[in-house]
Amino acid sequence: MISRFNRALTLLSCIGLICGGLTSATTYAQTTSTSAKTSDAKVLLRYKLKAGEQLISKVVHFADTRTKMSEHEETSNSRTVTEKVWDVASVNPQGEMTFEYRITSVELAQSVGDGEELKYNSLTDKEAPDMFKQVAETVAKPLATVTINPQGQVIKRDSELKSPQLGMGELTLPLPEESVGIGSQWSVPREMRVKSENGVHRTIKVRELYTLEKVSAGIATIRIETQPLTPVNDPATESQLIQQLSKGEIKFDVDQGRMLSKQLIWSDEVVGFRGPETSLRYDAKFTEELLPQTKRTAARK
Repeated sequence: MISRFNRALTLLSCIGLICGGLTSATTYAQTTSTSAKTSDAKVLLRYKLKAGEQLISKVVHFADTRTKMSEHEETSNSRTVTEKVWDVASVNPQGEMTFEYRITSVELAQSVGDGEELKYNSLTDKEAPDMFKQVAETVAKPLATVTINPQGQVIKRDSELKSPQLGMGELTLPLPEESVGIGSQWSVPREMRVKSENGVHRTIKVRELYTLEKVSAGIATIRIETQPLTPVNDPATESQLIQQLSKGEIKFDVDQGRMLSKQLIWSDEVVGFRGPETSLRYDAKFTEELLPQTKRTAARK
């Protein structure tokens, strides 16, 4: 039973990495607050994509899950490496940018307990193991055509592709409505659904809190943390949120108007999620980096 549980977590992570952010709300209900440390200098954060350009990013996700049930303990490890592409088709007079989103390559690996590690590399392997086929079928195919405004709000998309929310953020970085100074904060509310043992669904409200930490050489450093707003006191619910509550750092190019990198960290443990002698620990790291022209190899292949 533990093996099935851990494999399910891995599959959800893979799908979330490929499709993350495609099913989010098309508008963000944002609030902006300024801390006492905010300096007088302010910066306006806006997307500034250009028609005809291609943005290629490398995304890496490592995760270790340790599940304990009574005397039995099992560990699963997963690694997902993808190269994703935004092909910018047009920019209208209002600054709204339309791009096609796709994955050009994917490398997957997963092991559970003492079992054999399953691997798949879309650049070298013709067939994918059964548990990776759903992800493999998305490679090199358009996942969505998306239109965003300069604030990073998704105002139109042609995909109904569904994916789990796993605390990895949206397809774009939601930006504040007005210019912000060092120490300024803005937030985006989210709703997550969890299921109790008796099958009843419950909505948990969270927020993604962003803080502008510094601006240096035209690069903004933004801290991000996902925080629960609904009180959660039972381990069963906490175990369903463990992959969704992350914290990390984002680098945003103010002049070029695009995200350069994102790093997220998870490290948490829930005790008693299925009885007094059970526990679930999750440690993971997610990185996304915009590649310079010289490193964009997979897309050309």
